[in-house]
Amino acid sequence: MNYKVRIQKHKDFQILENNMPIIKGSRPKWYSSAIIFFYNNKTYEIKKASFWKSQYTVTAGGIEVAKIVVKSLKGYFIQVLENNRIKEEYTVLKTTKSMWSSARIYTVLNNQNEILKIDYKWLKHSWIKYTEDISIEIVQPEEGTPELMVYSLFVMRLIQQAEAAASSGGAGVYG
Repeated sequence: MNYKVRIQKHKDFQILENNMPIIKGSRPKWYSSAIIFFYNNKTYEIKKASFWKSQYTVTAGGIEVAKIVVKSLKGYFIQVLENNRIKEEYTVLKTTKSMWSSARIYTVLNNQNEILKIDYKWLKHSWIKYTEDISIEIVQPEEGTPELMVYSLFVMRLIQQAEAAASSGGAGVYG
């Protein structure tokens, strides 16, 4: 199954199936990394667990249903919870299509089995205007839930932010 992601105003997003939105979400504040999305008559919220941790909590109706964990040497993980215990753990990996292209593929794995893939690239409309083109392919429909698609998109943005911060370099201490 293939889905498209539509991003509006860098704040709101929709996941489309056959050009019909199945999930709608947004960032409540432009400076926040938190996301609120609606699916199956539930309101989900992804927000940072605390200032000091690289961990995000996902709540549905005030109940914690998942965690997104960033481990500096091991990578990015999505932990789906049931009764405050880890039910499933997914790993998110990034691969580039070519060295000269901005196209990336983000793969979500569960025990080395591919669950879904996010195909990310920039489309050129003119010499100035570019737009993001994001599509999601569910490899295993029994495990690739719509909630997992949103969690994976959130992790994709975390990876992109980390890459942007690393490539900017900064002036450092000695300028």
